[in-house]
Amino acid sequence: MKIALIAPPWPFFNRPSIQIASLKAYCKKVDPEILCTNLHPYLRLYQRIGQEQYGLIAQSSWASEAIGAMLITQGYETEQCRLAERAIGKRGQRGRIDCAKMRDALKWALDSLLDEVDWESHECVGITISLNQLTSAIYLSRAIKAISPKTQVVLGGAGVPEEVGKDILDAFESVDYVISGEGEKAFLQLLKAMKAGKQPPRSILKGDPIDAMDSLPTPDFSDYFKEISELPPKARFFPILPIEFSRGCFWGRCTFCNLNVQWKGYRKKSWQRMLMEVDDLTRRHDVLDFAFMDNALPLGESMEFFRAVSSLKRDYRFFAELRASFSRRDAFEMRRAGLKTVQVGVEALSSSLLKRLSKGRSVMDNIAAMRHLLEAGIELQGNLILDFPGSTEKEVDETLKALEFCLPFRPLNLVSFWLGYGSPVYRKPSHFGIRLVRPHRNYRVLFPSNPLRTPMVYEYRGNCTRERRIWRPVRKAVKAWKAFWNRASQDGLPLSFRDGMDFLIIRQVTPTGKTFHHRLKGLSRKIFLFCLEPRPMEEVFERFSTVSRDSIFNFLNDLKKKRLVYKNREKVLALPIKTD
Repeated sequence: MKIALIAPPWPFFNRPSIQIASLKAYCKKVDPEILCTNLHPYLRLYQRIGQEQYGLIAQSSWASEAIGAMLITQGYETEQCRLAERAIGKRGQRGRIDCAKMRDALKWALDSLLDEVDWESHECVGITISLNQLTSAIYLSRAIKAISPKTQVVLGGAGVPEEVGKDILDAFESVDYVISGEGEKAFLQLLKAMKAGKQPPRSILKGDPIDAMDSLPTPDFSDYFKEISELPPKARFFPILPIEFSRGCFWGRCTFCNLNVQWKGYRKKSWQRMLMEVDDLTRRHDVLDFAFMDNALPLGESMEFFRAVSSLKRDYRFFAELRASFSRRDAFEMRRAGLKTVQVGVEALSSSLLKRLSKGRSVMDNIAAMRHLLEAGIELQGNLILDFPGSTEKEVDETLKALEFCLPFRPLNLVSFWLGYGSPVYRKPSHFGIRLVRPHRNYRVLFPSNPLRTPMVYEYRGNCTRERRIWRPVRKAVKAWKAFWNRASQDGLPLSFRDGMDFLIIRQVTPTGKTFHHRLKGLSRKIFLFCLEPRPMEEVFERFSTVSRDSIFNFLNDLKKKRLVYKNREKVLALPIKTD
């Protein structure tokens, strides 16, 4: 049985699709008679338009989908081009795009693939859809069906869950099946039914979860590397391989998040299995760069993994998403193993807002994570959510006060809240003061003759104007934070210390550009060093019980006034970063 799996534009060009790589490996393991080829036409597109233009468009979902929409609808190119340009502008991207040129390049990339493959010999074609891939997938499904009507077209991936997938199936006749959820079991069941002549009617197929994650085979990226080898020499590159430690989220309660709609329950691999997989891929493809696709790494298992990776003595570089629940020691151990860049779910610097976001983390946790990562030499890519429904001026004020203590650390990115299908806010909008939820108006530009009724992104009515207004000071403060960081970090970290063993010296650059030095000796030094992890005040009092509580309290309050510690009623954290 001959099948093809396609990852359409516009994912990151330097990463293969873990979705189709995992599915191919699973097919090969369960039924070796299935002959599967994986195809990545976004590599052709990258080659055609270059890294800069590809990256500019790929970073915006609306821009990516708008360029693809120009291929599947006629007469709306002007509106679709405006959407693409507006989306890129909103993201603060520099440079403009030539929409007609990008459309033609996309068409060339897809059509050249269509011309090279004998589709009539393929009984089934699977197309994965996550971010940025819907319109390109629809174009491919129509073209494949026009060439070979008997070839079954199956869509799957994070972009087609539940009612979203059903809506796409109803809207586009070129799609035969949509798999909602994990694809391995459902896709194999479909192929078995086709082989047995018992093909089910056109429908949504439920993807049952894989419970034993260690039983999954290592993803098969061989086709991606073959396609790289066929690029012109100047266009070739060393890729970053995506890997997964877990599926779902062990926390899974964040009210704004819709990343877990496709997953049913949380499951993880053992650290031994993960280590074996990384070692296998390293030897097979001569690569050292990996990106974990997990919503959040399982802290216990992942720390065992990183300790074991360190013993391999390879110069790995890893990317991962983490919760703000790791220690200073954890950060250093992860960095030694090769963790270079992380996405941490900061989201808010207000206690009440964190509670409404159901983050399960505190402002102290978030600031500690920012501090520990900077000290360990791990680049933080964190977000601060603004305009969340029901925001209060008190939450804005608390955020602004916390930002004063975050200045010495790498700045966060600002993200305006958006309503995604399947999130808790989407499920119960009235609990968050939201009314009149409807598909985002941009879908009428993407699909003017047949707008989706149940897409992935929505707009709503509420107190949007007020929320944008009250969060303006935070936008202004973060802009100033970035300017300060760029200026102050040129000559070293803005807030650091050097330890002389019986004394230490703290160097502090203030927002006005002045540099101050502070010296702590004896017991003051010991208290400061003890607080390099968030410490409950009671624990500090007990540890240094030879000193009166008032003396310790006043000392820490003095450091807080100087912005050398972050302190609330329960805990305290020393902020300066240790340098050599």
